Amino acid sequence: MTTPHEPRVSVICPTFNRSRPITDTLDSVSAQSVTDWEMLVVSDGSTDDTDDWVRDRARTDPRIRLIRAERHGHPSGPRNRGLAEARGTYVAYLDHDDLWYPGHLRALLDAFAAGAGFVATGFEIADRHGRVTSVSRPLDLCWHPEVQTLGPVFEPSRVAHRRGLAEAVGGWRAGSGAEDWDLWLRLADAGTRFSTVLDRTVRLLADTGTRRHGITPRRRLPVAVFEDAARAHAALCELGEHRHEAAFRRACAADTRAWLRRMAASAEFVRPAGWSGDPEAELAEGTEGLGGTGADLLLVPERGRYLVALPLACVTAEHALRVQALVRRTRPAQFALIDEVVARHGGVPAQDAGEYGFGGGRP
Repeated sequence: MTTPHEPRVSVICPTFNRSRPITDTLDSVSAQSVTDWEMLVVSDGSTDDTDDWVRDRARTDPRIRLIRAERHGHPSGPRNRGLAEARGTYVAYLDHDDLWYPGHLRALLDAFAAGAGFVATGFEIADRHGRVTSVSRPLDLCWHPEVQTLGPVFEPSRVAHRRGLAEAVGGWRAGSGAEDWDLWLRLADAGTRFSTVLDRTVRLLADTGTRRHGITPRRRLPVAVFEDAARAHAALCELGEHRHEAAFRRACAADTRAWLRRMAASAEFVRPAGWSGDPEAELAEGTEGLGGTGADLLLVPERGRYLVALPLACVTAEHALRVQALVRRTRPAQFALIDEVVARHGGVPAQDAGEYGFGGGRP
C-alpha cells in the first residue's frame, strides 16, 4: 500500500523500549477502516529492539514511519517531534501500550466533519492480561471548561485535534504533572471546540508500569493551616477515620449533583454526540470526591506552619492556583465538613490564612 501524498490523519506514537508488544499497537492502526493516514512512531532513544520491530512493520505498511529521537525521558518531546513532521489535516495520538479498534479514525473524522476542533472517544480499560476491567459511560464523555480545569480527562490515545492547534498554544510541555491535562486546558482556554463520541474505540492499558501511575505530583491544594504539628496531624487522622465516610459520601454526592446541574444548564456544556440523556441520572453516588475522607490529604510543613493539603498533578503553579480558586466553589458541602474538623483541632481554612489563601502562596 502506498502512502497518500497528503494523509488526512497523522498518528503520533511516542515509544521507549516497548520491544515486540509495540507491534500490537501498530497493527491496530493498520486495521483501521479509514486508510489515508500516516503513523509517526517516535522512538525516544530506545536501547532495545523496539526500532527493529517498527522497521519490520514499516516494510509491510509504508504508512508507518520510524523517527529516531534523542532521549527525552518524557513523552512531550517525542510528541512535539511528531507534530513537527505531521502532514495530516488532523493529528491523533496513540500511546505505545494502548490499542485502537478498527472504527476509531472513522469516529474521529465524523466528529471533525461536524465542526469539532478537538475530539475524544469512549474507551475500555484492560489489565496487562487483556481483561477488560471497566468501560466508559456517557458521563465520562461530558465536558465543560470547569471539568477540564479541575481534573485530568481524556487520555491521549482517545484524542485527536486539527493540526496546528497544539503548536498555537505552545505544544506539549514536559514536567512532573499530567502533560495531557496541561495541553487540553490550554486548548480550551484558546477557544477550541471540544466534542466527544460515545463509541468505545480505544483500549487503554491500566498497569502500575504506565506513566500515569508514576507521576509524582509537585503541586498542592492547601486545605487548612495549623500552627502546631501535633494538632495538624490529629486533624489529618480524624479526616481519614471511617466514622466520617458516610457523611463525606453524602456531601460529595450533593456537591457533584449541584455542580453538574449548573454546568449542564450552560452553553459551554458538551454532551457526547447523539446522546440526549440526563447527566445527573448517570451520576453514581460518591463520584469525583475531594480525596474521599482524607486518604489523599498530606501534612506539609512550610514556613514554620503546617498545611493539610491535597496533591495536584498540575504542570504549572498557575494551573494549581486556578484549581484552588475553583474547588471550594464546586465542593461547598465537602469543605464544610473538612472545616468543621479543622476548627475542632485549632486550624483555619487555607483561604483564611493570608499567604496560603487563594490570592497567593505556592500551590
